[in-house]
Amino acid sequence: MQPDMTTSYDIHPSVELRELFSSESIPYQGQDPARAKVVFVGLDANYSADIFAHENMRNRILEYHRDGVEFWKRHDTHHPFLLDEYPLKKNRGGVPYHRKFQAMGLTAKHAEFISFIELLDVPTIGSTETKKFWELFNVDHARRLDSFFTSGEERLILLPGSVIRNMREANTRHGVFSWLPETVGWGKFHRIRRTNFHMVRHFSSSITTGDLKSMGRLIKSRC
Repeated sequence: MQPDMTTSYDIHPSVELRELFSSESIPYQGQDPARAKVVFVGLDANYSADIFAHENMRNRILEYHRDGVEFWKRHDTHHPFLLDEYPLKKNRGGVPYHRKFQAMGLTAKHAEFISFIELLDVPTIGSTETKKFWELFNVDHARRLDSFFTSGEERLILLPGSVIRNMREANTRHGVFSWLPETVGWGKFHRIRRTNFHMVRHFSSSITTGDLKSMGRLIKSRC
C-alpha cells in the first residue's frame, strides 16, 4: 500500500490495530488466505497514524478486519479507505493502492475468493524505510508464509517487484523463500503444483489502466 510520506516509518501506534494483526498466524485482509483463490502479497499493511482517532472510521476498520468478505458485500466496496466517510487525505495511507485495485472492475461477488497478505505481520505508518523494515521483519511469520506459498494448493499468488526483491533479501538473511527462481519476469514466473505465481505492477506505482483491466480479467478467470 502507498504510505503516508509525512510520517516516519514504524509500527502503527494503535494497540487495538496491532492486536488485530497478532490474533492471526498469518494476518490477512479479505478472505482467509487458506480459502482464497487469489492472494495479493504486499510489503506491509500501511495506515495513516491517526486513523483510529476518527471513531466512525475506527469502527469500519474493525468491521473490515473481522470479516472482509462480508464488509465488501455489505458496503459494495472492498476496503474502508474507499468509503465516502473516509476522513483523511486520499493520496496517502494506503488509499491510492485501494483506488487502483478498485479500477480492476471486481465486484462483491469476487469477495470470497480474494485475500491480501503482507511480508510484515504488523500494521505500519509512514514511508517504507529499509533498516526499520528489517527490524520489524518476523522470521517466524516469513516461515509461515513460506509454508503457505509452497503448499501447492490451487491458487494464484500475485507479487509486485518490490515484494519479490525483499523476499530475495529475506532468503539471503534468513534462508526463507529459497524456491524463488533466479530470473523473474512480468506475468507468470513460477509454479508449485497447483499454485501459480505472477509478478505484477504495484497498485501504488504508475500502473496503467490497461494493466489493471488485464489483471482484473486474470483474477475473474480464477474466481
